[in-house]
Amino acid sequence: MRHQHTVLFVDDEVNILKALQRLLRTEEMNVLCASRASEALELIEKHPTQVVVTDQRMPEMSGVDLLARVRERQPDIVRMMLTGYTEMKVAVDAINRGEIYRLITKPWNDDELRATLRQAFDHGDLKGEIKRLNQITREQNFKLQDMNRNLEGKVRDRTKQLAEKHQQLRTAYVQTIRALSEAVDAKDTYTRGHSERVGVYASKIAREMNFPKDVIERVYIAGLLHDVGKIGVSDAVITKPDRLTPEEYEEIKRHPEIGYRILEPVEFLQDVAPCVRHHHEWYDGSNRGYPDRLRGDQIPLPSRIILVADTVEAMTSDRPYRKALSLEAVVDEVHKYTGSQFDPKVTESFLNLLEREGESFIKKDQKFDIYSFIQD
Repeated sequence: MRHQHTVLFVDDEVNILKALQRLLRTEEMNVLCASRASEALELIEKHPTQVVVTDQRMPEMSGVDLLARVRERQPDIVRMMLTGYTEMKVAVDAINRGEIYRLITKPWNDDELRATLRQAFDHGDLKGEIKRLNQITREQNFKLQDMNRNLEGKVRDRTKQLAEKHQQLRTAYVQTIRALSEAVDAKDTYTRGHSERVGVYASKIAREMNFPKDVIERVYIAGLLHDVGKIGVSDAVITKPDRLTPEEYEEIKRHPEIGYRILEPVEFLQDVAPCVRHHHEWYDGSNRGYPDRLRGDQIPLPSRIILVADTVEAMTSDRPYRKALSLEAVVDEVHKYTGSQFDPKVTESFLNLLEREGESFIKKDQKFDIYSFIQD
């Protein structure tokens, strides 16, 4: 019988802790609460704990410092942050020092919080199972010299199990990335779902260009995270209903570099970070592109694909200052800027897709089939 999971919440506001206890009273999990970091560290030593969720701003120790301590002492505990503060430095520190599983903002959605906790427990169980299977595999390998050929089938079965678990863990990473991109989009109601759609459009263009599955997956992830740097741009600029002033436009132009600084230290996203940095470069290298005014093949190919996907998604979505444009207007705009803003090879593939799929290409509720692109 599977043991009951335990979650520890850490927040210096007692009312928050009480609200979380009430929310989870009918869930099949143990709920521990601590109002100080030192108390939290004592609790995880005394009670087997699978998930720790902490606030950021606390008097004794910051949430990032606490998560770093937890990671050092008990690295198998799944770590999350529940905070009303989303400064860029906090997000970067939480990712790098605490290696968090999720960043959740206050006020939370009850159903989403419960679902996230269940996913966190599953994620922790999955990592434990992978560790167990790794140990079994190592032990089997040590014994291989003394085994006969009949045991080779068992080793293959174990290896297959391990590969399947790694696939599931990879899927969990992609789902975590998707959740982070949704948190960024949520800053502006007009861009909700924007990053997912850009990722899907970009992956379809990459598939049309006959890229291998690992490249298509990288293009999708880069599309999901292309605007993650907007976490470092003020909400007033992000949510402004009118066109931006030159000063505000200069501020928002910083988001590709901010996104690069967030992603580059994360090991499994290092090949994605340059794609995010350069997704606003112009193909002709003009000063309208940023941040580095690269041109042609100097620009990572996923960045060139994301630029087309991002532009198409923006033009076909409502904005405070205009309604969505028609597909005919989108095609005219793409033709107009092919060779200057856009890579001609990318636009050719996009236009072929659009001719074949029509309006279904920009269907708003599309999702990327994560598992089919990870299993090979």
